[in-house]
Order: sequence, then structure tokens, then C-alpha cells
Amino acid sequence: MGNEKQSSPRRKTVQDETLVVKLIQQYFKYAGLVLLIWLVGYFNFSVSWLLLGLVVYVWKVKYLRHKEMRVQVAQETAKDERAAILARMDDLPSWVIFPDVERAEWMNKIIDQMWPYVGDYVVDYIKTSLEPSIKKSLPGSLQSFKFVKMDLGDIPPRIGGVKVYTGNVRRDEIVMDLEIVYSSDADFSVNVKGISAGLKDLSLRGTMRVVMKPLIGVMPLMGGVTVFFLNNPVIDFNLTSLANAFDIPGLNDLLHTIVSENVAAMMVLPNRIPVALAQNIDLSKLRYPLPHGVMRIYALGAKDLKKADIGLMGSGGKSDPYAVIRVGAQSFKTKVINNTVQPEWNQVFEAIVDEKNGQFLEVELRDEDPGNKDDYLGGVSLDITPVAEKKLVDSWLPLEDVKKGLVHLKLQWLHLVKDPLALDRIIQQLEEERDDETLSSCMLFVNLDSARDLPRLKKSLAEPCPFVQINLGQIKQESTVKQNTNEPRWEENFRFFVHNPNFQDLDITVMDKKSNCNLGKLSVPIKSLLTATDMTLDQRFNLRESGSTSQIALRLCLRVLSSEVSSEMLDETEDLMTLPEATAQTQAERAAAGAGSSSKTPGTSVDAPKDGLVPADVPAVVEETIPAAASQGAMSSPDSDLRKRSPAASGLTEGEYGLGKIQITIRYSSPRQKLIVVIHKCLSLIACDSDHLSDPYVRIYLLPEKSSHNKRKTQVIKNNLNPVFDETFEFDVNPGDLPNRSMDIAVKNHKSLFSTSRTMMGQVYVNLAEFDTSKASTEWFDLLPEDGDKTGESEV
Repeated sequence: MGNEKQSSPRRKTVQDETLVVKLIQQYFKYAGLVLLIWLVGYFNFSVSWLLLGLVVYVWKVKYLRHKEMRVQVAQETAKDERAAILARMDDLPSWVIFPDVERAEWMNKIIDQMWPYVGDYVVDYIKTSLEPSIKKSLPGSLQSFKFVKMDLGDIPPRIGGVKVYTGNVRRDEIVMDLEIVYSSDADFSVNVKGISAGLKDLSLRGTMRVVMKPLIGVMPLMGGVTVFFLNNPVIDFNLTSLANAFDIPGLNDLLHTIVSENVAAMMVLPNRIPVALAQNIDLSKLRYPLPHGVMRIYALGAKDLKKADIGLMGSGGKSDPYAVIRVGAQSFKTKVINNTVQPEWNQVFEAIVDEKNGQFLEVELRDEDPGNKDDYLGGVSLDITPVAEKKLVDSWLPLEDVKKGLVHLKLQWLHLVKDPLALDRIIQQLEEERDDETLSSCMLFVNLDSARDLPRLKKSLAEPCPFVQINLGQIKQESTVKQNTNEPRWEENFRFFVHNPNFQDLDITVMDKKSNCNLGKLSVPIKSLLTATDMTLDQRFNLRESGSTSQIALRLCLRVLSSEVSSEMLDETEDLMTLPEATAQTQAERAAAGAGSSSKTPGTSVDAPKDGLVPADVPAVVEETIPAAASQGAMSSPDSDLRKRSPAASGLTEGEYGLGKIQITIRYSSPRQKLIVVIHKCLSLIACDSDHLSDPYVRIYLLPEKSSHNKRKTQVIKNNLNPVFDETFEFDVNPGDLPNRSMDIAVKNHKSLFSTSRTMMGQVYVNLAEFDTSKASTEWFDLLPEDGDKTGESEV
């Protein structure tokens, strides 16, 4: 304080001196201007000189401002091109879009130029590394195995689009998705004991994620790169030579399944291919990061499925439906319910989600036909991100690629937390919800690193071929076999669901593949992890029934599955994408949201989450979309609430113009690039026939084109003023074209050729630019009177 007081007078003196200098400069500037004007008059100069000086001055100021503006715009564009353009465009043309997925033709040109050299490298790798490895793993009778033809062809793979994530990622990583399209003319053939078999015309399509992390301050600026497929890629190929024997129905499907499973085991999540680009990079952390969470999938049932098994004389018919659920490389199958189109499975599965951004939950319904290929009954693909945000979703979802059918799913998102105090609460909740042990409270991650000083075989003293069996309850997993070594190094990862860690043990057995003898055992109580630091043990364990110095190196990590989590309970090393986002709404916010949506139409409006997921707290409106005749007890309990909230009970069924209402669901499927429109029902339509009834149907045009390609029609409901359609229609639309599209939806009365009754019963125009097509929206629309220029229009 003393120093400040001593320096204050000096500071004041400097300020006064600076002010005096500015005053003197300002004085001489104005004095010089006055002197210049006096000199012009004294020497009788023309006034044009003053105008010339003014022009030069104005030009200089304008030039400098323009230069500064160019620099500023260039800097802003480099930071955020979209914001910089939109800030300077009052009326942006409709064709200007800013897609998340961009084309990468420059990369395709580079791949095309490099492809012959890639082919040379692959051939050399197969001959020097892959072929000897395959021979070594085959029995002695097949040691003549060799590749006789290896040709990658002239058609290189293409990158259809690139998406780079800029939000919700760590600062030390780059995440991008590549759409890989490979339709090749490759030709490979092998020979074993004079017998040849081959494969050609290989094609592959899928989304590959490339993660570059950690970013470092020295070249090459990236510590490592990890590559994997988010979901199973679509693979197809043709067989040649003796392999043609498999090219028959049944065997062909089996072979394709085997190939797909092997590809999934290599590079579909949770499997990854890591590459270290710098020193001191731990590949195990790149290869086996903790997943983002666990999704608990309740496959409850389905409704209105297609009748795949036609009865005698072409009448009746049922199906034997089951569901196949896929998340990445994981696949689950429900039980088969015979002779029904409204199955109730009531089964629950738990799927590990390694990457919530970009992964999809795929559900496929099929009809079981023993001895034949199972018939397809429809499917649905859901983005996992909305589930992680909502935490709990309960939905009836319309099936895609079929005319009718809905599937009932309940999805719950669970975080991985390292708080042992949360375990008792989770176990108590599971005991209250279910009596059996089908649900898990924890996940156990086992990183099998290596073993040392394993005993040799007693008779021959030869080195063993060790592999490891890991058992947790009824679940058994095995490692790969390491040939002829007593110092094996596996570096493999295993994951187990744990029901109650207080009463379960992890049993590990090291076996020899040659003699099938036991090389050592280990049993670890899982409850010991509850008191360990960060619920993790990373050490060498002594093996029982083995050598005196035999040990196995393991890293055991336990995480509790919790739907409620704080940031302190998560791992500090986890990606920011795994942090939960605040999605809970207060009652006031929900009321405000409801009021905002009701401004569109006087009826009821519900916005569902992305990809058609509807939260469990609004089951009544979801149930409204299901035909009453199809319920048969499969709906949830709040039917009375449905009647209270439906337009029929509110007295608003006639609509603003007295023509009735129509209920429509609109959703856009980004993976399939399809606009999905579900026509649910109409209420209080006007009577058009002499019997005071109508035969209504709904016609849809996707504008601006009015052609047969963009036209859809529902079936005709005879003699009904409150028809229930529940029909799903799809339109092929690119994402960039959605804001420029609208729909002309008309409710019409079907009439005979000589009928004079009214045709148009009401219509609705829906501007897709006003909808958030990234999520499903179910709304009631008032039917409007027919436009004047459409009088007399009729359709049959």
C-alpha cells in the first residue's frame, strides 16, 4: 500500500503531461488546417484543389476500411464459415446448404492414384505374413495351403462422405466418420491339396470411424489412430471354383454370416484397430477404452404385423414372429411366439454402447419358417444418442419397409460410475423390479495382459501352447492360443455383466491346447474391487496348481450401472461425449412447450424425440396412434388418460372449419434418407353420401411436384366418419431438400364413376421447413376447405 501511495503523485504528473501534449497536437492540427485555407486564398489557388484533396481523402478512407473489412471477413470465415456467410446474407438462396457430411472427391482421387501400389503391398503382405500364419494354424494334413491368385482389381474403394465432429469431443482428439463404399473386381483363390476355391466381386458398405488421439505438440502431431466400424458393414461376394458348392440357398447365407461375424470380430465395435504413431503411447488404452454406457433394451411386443403364413383357401393366416436386435457387433434374439400378429415377448437385453454418437439400435422382425428362409416382417433403426439424452424411452415405433406393423420398445440408458456407495441402491432397485437375476448391477472389465514362468509339459518338457478360460457364473470366455511359449502375451480384453459383486467370483484357468492340461488357476472375489482405488486392480497374481513362480498379469476394473450420475462419479479419463447432458424439464417448461406446440393447431400436439422415440411420460398420446381394434390388452394401462387428452373428449373434433381433423406423424430417417409419414386417423369428417356417411381415404403429394412418383394413397374405409388408417408412407428426400419441400394432404370421398357426391372433404398443407425433422412429431391438423382452383378435382 505504501508503494502505491508514493507512486500516485508521479502517476498524476505523467497523466497531466500526456494531456498537455495531446492539447498541443490538436491545436496545431486545427491551426494547420486554418493556415492551409488562408494560403489557398492568399495565392489565389482554385477551389478545385480543395475538392481534389477531399476526393483523395475520401478514397483513402474507403480503401482502408475495405481492406480492414476483407481481413476481418477472412478471419471470421476461417473460424466459422457458416456463421460468417449467414451474418452477411439477408435472403439466403434455398439451394445454399451447409451439410454435416461433406464430399471428399480429392481423397478419392488420391486413393485412385495409390491403388496399384496398395495392391502390390497387399500381395506382398499375404505372401510373407498371412499365408505362413494360416499354414501354422492348420493341421499337418492341410500344410499345402497356399494362395494361387491375389488380385485387388482396378476399382478402388470410395469415400462417399466425411463427417468431422466439432462438438462434444475432447480438445486432444479428432473424431470423423467415413462412409466406405467398396464394390470391387477383386479376385482371390487358394489351393489345398490340388483343390481350388476362390472369391471375387467383393463389395462392402459401412460407416468407419477414425479417432486420432491424443494430439501432441511434436510431429506427427497425433499420438495414435484408431479405426473401427460403428455398425456391421454390408458385405457381399461371389464364389468361384469348388467354393461354388456353397452358392446355394442356405449354405450361401451361412457363409455370408460367417464372413460378417469374422469381420465384426476384427473391426466392428467393441473391436478396434489401433496404430501408435508416437513413442510412449499405450496401445491398450486405444484398443480398449471404457464404453460410453449400457443400454437396457426391453423388447415388449409388437402389433398389426404382416400375416406371413397364409391359411387354407387363402383366408386367415398368422405369423410366428421373433425379433433380432443388434447394437454394433452384439446381437440378441427374442423367443418365437407362434400363430399371432400381436406377439408379447416381454424380454430384456443389455447392450454395451461403446460410441453413443453414430451408433444405431437395429431391430428386425421375422417370421420363423423351419426349413425355409424366415420371412421379413419389418424393421426399425434408431439413433442411440436420444436414448442417452432422455435416459428412459418407452415407444411404439412404426416398422419400416412394410405397409403396417408397430414394435414396442422400452430403452433405458445406464452410465458407468465408479462409486461403490451407489451399488446398494442399485441392487435394491433391481430386487424391487424383478425377482430373477436377468439384470445386472455392474460391469467387470478384464484386461488379460500376459503370463510368465508357466510350467512345461511333464512328459516331453516342451513349451506349452497356453490359452485362458475366464468364467463368471454361467458366462465363459476364452483367449486366443499362443503357440509354444511359457511367457505368453495376449493383450486381450473381456467384458462381463455382474448381477451382485458381493457373491460372485471371477475364475481364471490357464490351459494348454496340446494336452488340454491345467497350467494354473486363479479365483478373484469381485467384492475385493469395491475397496480398491478407483475400483480397479492392476497387478500380477500368483497362480495356484502351477509353478512356484508362475504369475498372470491382469487389470480388473469394476463399474456400477446407474441411471443417475454426477460428473464426480465418472472416470476423469473418459471422453467428454460420455458426460450426461441436462435433459430434465420442469413442469413449467413442459407446460410452456405444450403451449408453444398448440399454437400450430387447436388440437393436441406431441413432439417425440429423435427417430420416433416417445418418452414414457406421455404414453397416452402414443397409444392414440394404435388402432383400437388391435389393442387386445397389449397397451399400457392409461386408457382413461387417453380419452381425457384426445381431441374427441375435448370437444374440438370438428376443427376450426367444421370439416374434422386428421392425425399425422412426420419423421425423417437420416441413415436411410427417407421422409416417413404415418396417417393415423381422422375425426368428425363431413358426410358426403345420401346415407349420411362417407368412404374416406387420404391422398398425399410431396410438393413441389405433383406426379405419380410423389403421390401416396391410403386404403378406403367404407361408411365411416372417424376412420382409422395407421398406414406408413415413405418418400426419398435428400436432407438438404427438406426445407424446400411441403406436403399436400387431402381427405377424399371414394365414389363410383357415375356418382355426384362430394369428392374433396378437406385438405392440409404441411411446410416441412417448420418442423424439426430430426425427431418424430405427432400432431392433429384441422382440415381446411378446398382451394378454389381445385374445384371439381376427383380421383378414383
